[in-house]
Amino acid sequence: MSHLIRRLFPSMFHRRLVLLAGLVVLAMAALAGQISNLTLVNGQMWKERAEASLQTTRLIPTVRGAILDRKGRVLAQDRPAFDVAVDYRVLNGEWQYRQARRDVFRANRDTWRKLSEPQRKELIEQAQKPYDLQADAMWQTLADLGRIDPAELQQRRDRIKAKVERIATDVMLRRQRSRSAELDQVVPLAQVARPIAEQVAPHTVLPNIDDAGRAMLERLVAQARRGDENVPPVWKFVWIERSRERQYPLGDMHLMLDRSTFPSPIRVMTPTEVQVHGVAVHLIGDLRNVWDEDVNGVRDPATGQVIKPGRPFRRTQETGQTVIDLGGYLPGDQVGRWGIEQSMEAVLRGQRGRVVEHLDTMQQDRTEPVAGNAAQLSIDIALQARIQAILDPAMGLMQVQPWQRKFAADDLPTMPQLGQRLNGSAVVLDVATGQVLAAVSQPGFTMEQLKDEPQTVWDDLVDRPFLNRPVSLPYEPGSTIKPILLAAAMTDHKYAMGEAIECTGHLDAGHPGRYRCWIYSHYGGLTHKALEAPEALARSCNIFFYTLGRRLGAPRVTWWYGQFGLGLTHNCGIPQEVAGDLPDLANVGRRNAGFEDADAVQMGIGQGPVRWTVIQAASAYAALARGGYYLSPTFVASVNGLPAAQESRDLHLDPRGVALALRGLDEAANNPSYGTTHHLSILNREPIFTVPGVHVRAKSGTATAAPLRQPIDDNNDGYPDRYGPPIRTGDHGWVIAMVQREGEEQPRYIVAAVVEFGGSGGAAAGPIVNQILHALRAEGYL
Repeated sequence: MSHLIRRLFPSMFHRRLVLLAGLVVLAMAALAGQISNLTLVNGQMWKERAEASLQTTRLIPTVRGAILDRKGRVLAQDRPAFDVAVDYRVLNGEWQYRQARRDVFRANRDTWRKLSEPQRKELIEQAQKPYDLQADAMWQTLADLGRIDPAELQQRRDRIKAKVERIATDVMLRRQRSRSAELDQVVPLAQVARPIAEQVAPHTVLPNIDDAGRAMLERLVAQARRGDENVPPVWKFVWIERSRERQYPLGDMHLMLDRSTFPSPIRVMTPTEVQVHGVAVHLIGDLRNVWDEDVNGVRDPATGQVIKPGRPFRRTQETGQTVIDLGGYLPGDQVGRWGIEQSMEAVLRGQRGRVVEHLDTMQQDRTEPVAGNAAQLSIDIALQARIQAILDPAMGLMQVQPWQRKFAADDLPTMPQLGQRLNGSAVVLDVATGQVLAAVSQPGFTMEQLKDEPQTVWDDLVDRPFLNRPVSLPYEPGSTIKPILLAAAMTDHKYAMGEAIECTGHLDAGHPGRYRCWIYSHYGGLTHKALEAPEALARSCNIFFYTLGRRLGAPRVTWWYGQFGLGLTHNCGIPQEVAGDLPDLANVGRRNAGFEDADAVQMGIGQGPVRWTVIQAASAYAALARGGYYLSPTFVASVNGLPAAQESRDLHLDPRGVALALRGLDEAANNPSYGTTHHLSILNREPIFTVPGVHVRAKSGTATAAPLRQPIDDNNDGYPDRYGPPIRTGDHGWVIAMVQREGEEQPRYIVAAVVEFGGSGGAAAGPIVNQILHALRAEGYL
């Protein structure tokens, strides 16, 4: 090789020249590679960084969509408001310093290089005083406008500065780590220290100013930006921004309640003026500050799978390119906390706007904000308020009354005592559409209570006012489930038309102490004798339905209850909805699996391993009322003008079984001789249902309930660590009614109510359902 080089380049000079040329080529190749990396590989990233240093960005707030009731009444809305924001560079003094430095440099241009740093600093400090006085006067004007102490305004400014500097430090450290990883060497922080958006943007210092103040400020700012010598230039950096305040205008409602049809001991003949607070607060929801999981999402720590997707405002792709989602979350944003505000977050949220000002051309690129869409609920807020008033213990129906104390067992010390407040819930469901017209939870709370005394809401682990009972608390169904079982048994050919089943007081002759009928237990061994289906349902004979449960067997009982919506959530619009309890079919019939085939007997009368929510109960009865067509319940009427999605299926019930169930419900409510939901026995057989021109089919249920035990929070974390002895025992009282106007062919509405530990279903929940029917009449539904 060396001989070849010597032959080609005999002169040492030429060989050195070639070597030098080769080194130059290699250097140029390295430069070309670096240029290629900067322009082709990372060109977009560097372009974005260069452009970012020549522009400022200001975000424009959006308006969250309204929540409306079924008649278009506003339940939640953003109230238009205006905030005063000040450029961060004025807020932290940077503008004042730069203005002073500019003035000093211009005045000392020729001698600037000769001045020492202390001399420059002294001159700048002197020149800055007029600008500081401008800013001080501006802050005083804003404090006067907002009617706040200047010290409070200073505290707000300090909080903003601390927050922005914390964010800036975090961003620069991430930039440093990213750049160091790119170059595989430690990069000084100074090399990546560029202003972040928050350091060149306005920040709100005075929220929600009045119209007069806004007009005054707009004049000042406009004059400053036109260069008016009478207005200090610092006002050019003040912005009047449209903002929002979430309002719930019908959270408090006033109404007149007619109590002339209440049970006689608490009847009042003159209308009662009622102020209802916290109307539909469980359903509508509230807002909270954004959490990290809203921004970054939640992943399963074991699998890494995304459980909840996040929505960051700014996301960096693998290429280094930054993607902005104007609908994404930033610190200080608000997000739905529960109820419709939570479930409809993506619909209601909207998208903020943006103004990008290019400092080199002074041009602006403006993206207008997009308001959130409205969500229309199926509930009628006036009906909701009426039912909430009915369930107010002060009205008497949600207190323990003498007519509910029927048996000696009712006098146990752990049973609710006379006059004690009771908890429970009620639902009204439209049969044709599956839409919920009202859903009330007792006890409730108000937004003011949540703000001023949150411990009275979250720390009450006995009454649990925070629970949205209609969808979040499952109960034992008791006898209310019997018509469902009857229709299923008829469809599965486990019951024949006209068949009578003998009630001997207990199911098994060899075991008279178990599986007994309620009449046998309470009335000294009485029995119902032989009964056909409608009368057995009207009398609520346990032996009849024990028998049907045994005939069907555990797998079919479980399967049928699932077909009617038990053990499922329905995407009803309320995120707090629970599935209730229903055995897993994979374990049915397996011994030592927590559920055995014999439990089908108990499930036949709504006891054992089955619990449903009030919304599930109403929905199951609606399926019967439709002749066996299941339609999942919903609280949402429409979103963007489109109806809410609902699950539907034909249960293929035997029409004869449906007819028997409806006939039994009819007799239960309307047969004065043996209808268990017809009258209040202790009150001289006062009828339960008293709305003229309305036909009612109904079933009561007295469900043996698990004792309520005192929760004990040992570590004060807000969650019970153990439970003490029972503090409430007894039965939950149910009534579920199908109602329609006289002469109509099909039920219009399902009304379901449960009173926790209220005792006899007909006595405790019956008068409540009757008053809900009167409320439906008052609001024009019946």
